[in-house]
Amino acid sequence: MTVNFLGEDPGARTGSNDKGERSYSRTFNLETTSTSDSLYAVGSHTSLPVIGSRYPQDLRAYCHSMSVKNSSPWSGWKVTYNYSTKQEIDQNNPENDEILTSFSSEIYQEAIWRDVDDEGIVNSAGDLFDPPPTRDSTHLIAKIKSNHTSIPSWILLYMNAVNKSNCTIGGLGIAAKTAKVNRIDVGERKKRGDSVYYPLSVDIHIHRDGWRLEPLDQGLREVVSGATTLRRHIVDDKGEEITSPVLLDGEGAKLANPTQANAEFLDFQIYNELNFAALPGIS
Repeated sequence: MTVNFLGEDPGARTGSNDKGERSYSRTFNLETTSTSDSLYAVGSHTSLPVIGSRYPQDLRAYCHSMSVKNSSPWSGWKVTYNYSTKQEIDQNNPENDEILTSFSSEIYQEAIWRDVDDEGIVNSAGDLFDPPPTRDSTHLIAKIKSNHTSIPSWILLYMNAVNKSNCTIGGLGIAAKTAKVNRIDVGERKKRGDSVYYPLSVDIHIHRDGWRLEPLDQGLREVVSGATTLRRHIVDDKGEEITSPVLLDGEGAKLANPTQANAEFLDFQIYNELNFAALPGIS
């Protein structure tokens, strides 16, 4: 008893668009070698799509149903799959519901040291402003919604985590180290049929400059030459201790001929970096 996969029937493909809601169908041909080969064996062939898989050319469309038909005297079979962009709900297993992703934006304030022409933002005497000026900037926020029959243990690990490598969220490519899990909401327990589940929502903030801390290297003290554990207060041309921070060279010494063009910025990893492909809706 053998079920042979013959491939997709290109002439049986259909599609429609009803006010933006797209649907498709695909049909595959198979052949059996025995009259005892069952409908289940045919429909379970490993080369066929599965319920919940995406339509190859429209990743917003999910497979929601399939049918198996004996198309010729006992040996020929046709298996048809139906896809739709409409959100599908599994009446038996809420975890099989479509994972939904949406995007929004958020305005925040960030300190700035240089303008769009890479010129230093300083006063007319060439000194830094204290405190530094700020500007409006914007994060893109991805919100991912999914259902879980138990509260996932990973929510404790991934809170405030940053993506270690490139990933894809809702079809949008995200560069490594630019996405951070910022908020996780677990809703009250719900019941559907015989299943109990928890609705989960994850907010991921996407910052194209990344999430590493990169402060301007400046201060009132410097490292004593030859003694890296000793510090001394920086003095001005009159030998008096300075009262405002000056630029440092990235090695703990006062920057020679300081300008905004040669200012040094430090680099700190302040968030754990993890593989985001383990999260729902992310690949």
